Amino acid sequence: MTKGREQNAAGNENLGQGVDTRSTAAGTGPSGTSSRAPSHAERARTLARAARFGSLATMARDPEGFPYASLVALATDARGRAVLLLSRLAEHTQNLLARPEASVLLLESPIVGDKLLEKGRVTLIGPCTAVPPEEVPECRALFLAAHPDAATYADFADFSHYRIEPRTLRYVGGFGRMSWVDAADYARAEPDPLAEFAPRILGHMNDDHASSILAYARKLAGIGDATSAQMIAVDRFGIEMAVETPAGERRVRLAWDAEVRTREEARKALIEMAGRAGEGED
Repeated sequence: MTKGREQNAAGNENLGQGVDTRSTAAGTGPSGTSSRAPSHAERARTLARAARFGSLATMARDPEGFPYASLVALATDARGRAVLLLSRLAEHTQNLLARPEASVLLLESPIVGDKLLEKGRVTLIGPCTAVPPEEVPECRALFLAAHPDAATYADFADFSHYRIEPRTLRYVGGFGRMSWVDAADYARAEPDPLAEFAPRILGHMNDDHASSILAYARKLAGIGDATSAQMIAVDRFGIEMAVETPAGERRVRLAWDAEVRTREEARKALIEMAGRAGEGED
Protein backbone atom coordinates (compact mmCIF):
# COMPACT_ATOMS: atom_id res chain seq x y z
CA MET A 1 0.00 0.00 0.00
CA THR A 2 1.41 3.39 -1.01
CA LYS A 3 0.71 5.99 1.62
CA GLY A 4 -0.60 9.29 0.36
CA ARG A 5 -2.34 7.77 -2.68
CA GLU A 6 -6.12 7.70 -2.75
CA GLN A 7 -7.70 4.25 -2.94
CA ASN A 8 -11.09 2.70 -3.36
CA ALA A 9 -12.60 0.05 -1.11
CA ALA A 10 -10.54 -2.66 -2.75
CA GLY A 11 -7.32 -0.79 -2.10
CA ASN A 12 -6.85 0.20 -5.72
CA GLU A 13 -5.77 3.70 -6.67
CA ASN A 14 -8.88 5.62 -7.68
CA LEU A 15 -8.85 9.26 -8.66
CA GLY A 16 -12.64 9.26 -8.61
CA GLN A 17 -12.62 8.50 -4.88
CA GLY A 18 -15.57 6.15 -5.03
CA VAL A 19 -17.86 8.58 -6.90
CA ASP A 20 -19.06 8.39 -10.50
CA THR A 21 -16.82 10.90 -12.31
CA ARG A 22 -18.53 11.07 -15.68
CA SER A 23 -19.92 14.54 -14.99
CA THR A 24 -17.61 17.52 -15.21
CA ALA A 25 -18.54 21.20 -14.94
CA ALA A 26 -22.22 21.67 -14.22
CA GLY A 27 -24.20 21.83 -17.42
CA THR A 28 -21.63 20.24 -19.70
CA GLY A 29 -23.10 16.76 -19.64
CA PRO A 30 -21.24 13.44 -19.45
CA SER A 31 -17.51 13.48 -20.04
CA GLY A 32 -14.60 11.10 -19.69
CA THR A 33 -12.72 13.51 -17.40
CA SER A 34 -13.00 13.45 -13.60
CA SER A 35 -14.39 16.62 -12.03
CA ARG A 36 -12.30 18.57 -9.51
CA ALA A 37 -12.88 17.48 -5.94
CA PRO A 38 -11.17 18.07 -2.61
CA SER A 39 -8.17 15.83 -2.02
CA HIS A 40 -8.23 13.42 0.88
CA ALA A 41 -5.79 15.69 2.70
CA GLU A 42 -8.24 18.58 2.27
CA ARG A 43 -11.17 16.44 3.36
CA ALA A 44 -9.24 15.30 6.43
CA ARG A 45 -8.35 18.89 7.37
CA THR A 46 -11.97 19.98 6.96
CA LEU A 47 -13.18 17.15 9.17
CA ALA A 48 -10.50 17.74 11.82
CA ARG A 49 -11.18 21.47 12.05
CA ALA A 50 -14.81 20.79 12.99
CA ALA A 51 -14.08 17.96 15.45
CA ARG A 52 -14.54 18.66 19.15
CA PHE A 53 -14.24 15.13 20.53
CA GLY A 54 -12.35 12.01 19.54
CA SER A 55 -11.32 8.53 20.59
CA LEU A 56 -7.74 8.64 21.87
CA ALA A 57 -5.77 5.38 21.68
CA THR A 58 -2.70 5.04 23.89
CA MET A 59 -0.42 2.11 24.67
CA ALA A 60 -1.65 0.55 27.91
CA ARG A 61 0.74 -0.04 30.77
CA ASP A 62 -1.50 -2.78 32.15
CA PRO A 63 -2.25 -4.98 30.31
CA GLU A 64 1.04 -4.00 28.69
CA GLY A 65 1.19 -3.51 24.93
CA PHE A 66 -2.55 -3.34 24.26
CA PRO A 67 -4.24 -0.24 22.79
CA TYR A 68 -6.32 1.66 25.33
CA ALA A 69 -9.10 3.85 23.85
CA SER A 70 -10.80 6.70 25.67
CA LEU A 71 -13.04 9.66 24.84
CA VAL A 72 -11.34 13.06 24.91
CA ALA A 73 -12.22 16.67 24.17
CA LEU A 74 -9.97 18.38 21.64
CA ALA A 75 -9.40 21.22 19.23
CA THR A 76 -7.16 21.44 16.17
CA ASP A 77 -4.59 24.13 15.48
CA ALA A 78 -3.59 25.92 12.28
CA ARG A 79 -1.59 22.86 11.16
CA GLY A 80 -4.39 20.40 11.93
CA ARG A 81 -2.70 19.01 15.06
CA ALA A 82 -4.99 17.76 17.82
CA VAL A 83 -4.70 19.77 21.03
CA LEU A 84 -5.95 18.16 24.26
CA LEU A 85 -6.32 19.16 27.90
CA LEU A 86 -5.55 16.08 30.00
CA SER A 87 -5.42 15.32 33.70
CA ARG A 88 -2.29 13.64 34.98
CA LEU A 89 -4.60 11.37 36.99
CA ALA A 90 -6.26 9.95 33.86
CA GLU A 91 -5.25 6.50 32.64
CA HIS A 92 -4.53 7.73 29.11
CA THR A 93 -2.19 10.42 30.45
CA GLN A 94 -0.25 7.92 32.51
CA ASN A 95 0.05 5.77 29.39
CA LEU A 96 1.38 8.74 27.41
CA LEU A 97 3.95 9.56 30.05
CA ALA A 98 5.28 6.01 29.69
CA ARG A 99 4.97 5.85 25.89
CA PRO A 100 3.96 8.80 23.66
CA GLU A 101 2.79 6.69 20.71
CA ALA A 102 -0.88 7.47 20.13
CA SER A 103 -3.67 7.95 17.64
CA VAL A 104 -6.97 9.77 17.75
CA LEU A 105 -10.06 8.96 15.70
CA LEU A 106 -12.17 11.93 14.63
CA LEU A 107 -15.67 11.54 13.18
CA GLU A 108 -17.53 13.77 10.78
CA SER A 109 -20.36 15.66 12.42
CA PRO A 110 -23.26 15.80 12.85
CA ILE A 111 -23.32 12.12 13.77
CA VAL A 112 -26.98 11.26 13.21
CA GLY A 113 -29.06 8.66 11.41
CA ASP A 114 -28.50 5.00 10.75
CA LYS A 115 -25.74 5.30 8.14
CA LEU A 116 -22.82 5.96 10.46
CA LEU A 117 -20.36 4.00 8.31
CA GLU A 118 -21.04 6.38 5.42
CA LYS A 119 -19.75 9.28 7.51
CA GLY A 120 -16.21 10.54 7.09
CA ARG A 121 -13.55 9.84 9.71
CA VAL A 122 -9.83 10.39 10.03
CA THR A 123 -7.26 8.84 12.34
CA LEU A 124 -4.25 10.99 13.27
CA ILE A 125 -1.27 8.81 14.19
CA GLY A 126 1.81 10.15 15.93
CA PRO A 127 3.43 11.02 19.25
CA CYS A 128 1.27 12.80 21.83
CA THR A 129 3.41 14.91 24.13
CA ALA A 130 3.05 17.86 26.50
CA VAL A 131 2.93 21.25 24.80
CA PRO A 132 6.14 23.27 25.41
CA PRO A 133 5.62 25.99 28.07
CA GLU A 134 6.07 28.86 25.60
CA GLU A 135 3.24 27.51 23.43
CA VAL A 136 0.78 26.81 26.25
CA PRO A 137 -1.01 30.22 26.15
CA GLU A 138 -1.83 29.81 22.47
CA CYS A 139 -3.01 26.22 22.93
CA ARG A 140 -5.03 27.19 26.01
CA ALA A 141 -6.85 29.92 24.09
CA LEU A 142 -7.49 27.55 21.17
CA PHE A 143 -8.85 24.81 23.42
CA LEU A 144 -11.07 27.12 25.48
CA ALA A 145 -12.52 28.66 22.32
CA ALA A 146 -13.71 25.17 21.37
CA HIS A 147 -14.66 24.14 24.93
CA PRO A 148 -15.59 27.20 27.02
CA ASP A 149 -16.78 25.01 29.92
CA ALA A 150 -13.22 23.74 30.35
CA ALA A 151 -12.30 27.10 31.90
CA THR A 152 -13.64 25.76 35.21
CA TYR A 153 -10.81 23.22 35.45
CA ALA A 154 -8.17 24.27 32.89
CA ASP A 155 -5.96 25.82 35.58
CA PHE A 156 -6.09 22.89 37.99
CA ALA A 157 -2.59 21.72 38.89
CA ASP A 158 -3.07 18.22 37.46
CA PHE A 159 -4.23 19.41 34.00
CA SER A 160 -1.83 20.06 31.13
CA HIS A 161 -2.10 20.59 27.39
CA TYR A 162 -0.94 17.80 25.09
CA ARG A 163 -0.68 17.74 21.31
CA ILE A 164 -0.58 14.99 18.71
CA GLU A 165 1.98 15.57 15.95
CA PRO A 166 0.71 13.47 13.03
CA ARG A 167 3.26 11.17 11.40
CA THR A 168 0.62 9.79 9.04
CA LEU A 169 -3.16 9.74 8.76
CA ARG A 170 -5.85 7.36 7.61
CA TYR A 171 -8.85 8.97 5.94
CA VAL A 172 -12.11 7.14 5.26
CA GLY A 173 -14.90 9.08 3.60
CA GLY A 174 -17.44 6.28 3.54
CA PHE A 175 -17.64 3.21 1.34
CA GLY A 176 -15.15 3.27 -1.54
CA ARG A 177 -13.30 6.43 -0.45
CA MET A 178 -10.22 5.86 1.68
CA SER A 179 -6.46 6.34 1.72
CA TRP A 180 -3.36 6.96 3.78
CA VAL A 181 -2.65 10.70 3.84
CA ASP A 182 0.86 12.14 4.00
CA ALA A 183 1.34 14.28 7.11
CA ALA A 184 3.00 17.10 5.16
CA ASP A 185 0.14 17.19 2.64
CA TYR A 186 -2.32 17.30 5.52
CA ALA A 187 -0.51 20.19 7.22
CA ARG A 188 -0.50 22.20 3.97
CA ALA A 189 -4.11 21.44 3.02
CA GLU A 190 -6.82 24.10 3.28
CA PRO A 191 -10.03 23.22 5.14
CA ASP A 192 -13.04 23.72 2.89
CA PRO A 193 -14.50 27.24 3.30
CA LEU A 194 -18.06 25.98 2.74
CA ALA A 195 -17.92 23.37 5.50
CA GLU A 196 -19.53 25.67 8.05
CA PHE A 197 -22.53 26.25 5.80
CA ALA A 198 -22.80 22.80 4.20
CA PRO A 199 -25.44 21.32 6.57
CA ARG A 200 -27.78 24.29 6.00
CA ILE A 201 -27.22 24.26 2.24
CA LEU A 202 -27.91 20.54 2.00
CA GLY A 203 -30.96 20.73 4.27
CA HIS A 204 -32.43 23.64 2.31
CA MET A 205 -31.86 22.04 -1.08
CA ASN A 206 -33.16 18.60 -0.13
CA ASP A 207 -36.19 19.95 1.75
CA ASP A 208 -37.22 22.76 -0.58
CA HIS A 209 -35.69 22.08 -3.99
CA ALA A 210 -35.91 18.34 -4.57
CA SER A 211 -37.14 18.89 -8.12
CA SER A 212 -34.07 20.98 -8.96
CA ILE A 213 -31.74 18.28 -7.65
CA LEU A 214 -33.53 15.70 -9.79
CA ALA A 215 -33.08 18.00 -12.78
CA TYR A 216 -29.36 18.27 -11.99
CA ALA A 217 -29.15 14.47 -12.11
CA ARG A 218 -31.13 14.06 -15.31
CA LYS A 219 -29.92 17.02 -17.35
CA LEU A 220 -26.45 17.83 -16.04
CA ALA A 221 -25.18 14.43 -14.93
CA GLY A 222 -26.82 12.71 -17.89
CA ILE A 223 -28.78 10.16 -15.82
CA GLY A 224 -31.98 10.30 -17.82
CA ASP A 225 -33.70 7.49 -15.94
CA ALA A 226 -33.17 9.05 -12.50
CA THR A 227 -36.29 8.70 -10.34
CA SER A 228 -35.10 10.77 -7.37
CA ALA A 229 -31.94 12.47 -6.18
CA GLN A 230 -30.53 13.91 -3.00
CA MET A 231 -27.60 16.26 -2.43
CA ILE A 232 -25.22 14.55 -0.02
CA ALA A 233 -22.21 16.89 -0.11
CA VAL A 234 -21.21 20.40 -1.13
CA ASP A 235 -17.76 21.96 -1.18
CA ARG A 236 -15.91 24.77 -2.91
CA PHE A 237 -15.45 22.68 -6.05
CA GLY A 238 -18.96 21.25 -6.51
CA ILE A 239 -21.74 19.03 -5.22
CA GLU A 240 -22.29 15.30 -4.84
CA MET A 241 -25.61 13.51 -5.22
CA ALA A 242 -27.12 10.12 -4.45
CA VAL A 243 -29.31 9.32 -7.46
CA GLU A 244 -31.93 6.58 -7.54
CA THR A 245 -32.46 4.77 -10.85
CA PRO A 246 -34.32 1.58 -11.82
CA ALA A 247 -30.93 -0.17 -11.73
CA GLY A 248 -30.11 1.08 -8.22
CA GLU A 249 -28.40 4.02 -6.56
CA ARG A 250 -25.58 5.95 -8.21
CA ARG A 251 -23.28 8.54 -6.63
CA VAL A 252 -22.30 11.39 -8.93
CA ARG A 253 -20.42 14.66 -8.69
CA LEU A 254 -20.99 17.95 -10.49
CA ALA A 255 -18.35 20.68 -10.48
CA TRP A 256 -19.00 24.40 -10.25
CA ASP A 257 -17.91 26.53 -13.21
CA ALA A 258 -15.65 28.43 -10.78
CA GLU A 259 -14.53 27.86 -7.21
CA VAL A 260 -17.18 28.80 -4.64
CA ARG A 261 -16.07 30.05 -1.22
CA THR A 262 -19.09 31.67 0.47
CA ARG A 263 -22.69 30.75 1.20
CA GLU A 264 -23.93 33.50 -1.13
CA GLU A 265 -21.68 32.30 -3.94
CA ALA A 266 -23.02 28.76 -3.43
CA ARG A 267 -26.61 30.04 -3.59
CA LYS A 268 -25.94 31.83 -6.88
CA ALA A 269 -24.13 28.80 -8.33
CA LEU A 270 -27.03 26.50 -7.46
CA ILE A 271 -29.51 28.90 -9.07
CA GLU A 272 -27.39 29.07 -12.23
CA MET A 273 -27.16 25.28 -12.22
CA ALA A 274 -30.95 25.02 -11.96
CA GLY A 275 -31.32 27.35 -14.91
CA ARG A 276 -29.03 25.19 -17.01
CA ALA A 277 -30.84 22.05 -15.94
CA GLY A 278 -34.12 23.59 -17.09
CA GLU A 279 -32.88 24.44 -20.61
CA GLY A 280 -34.62 22.38 -23.27
CA GLU A 281 -37.21 20.89 -20.90
CA ASP A 282 -40.51 19.91 -22.40
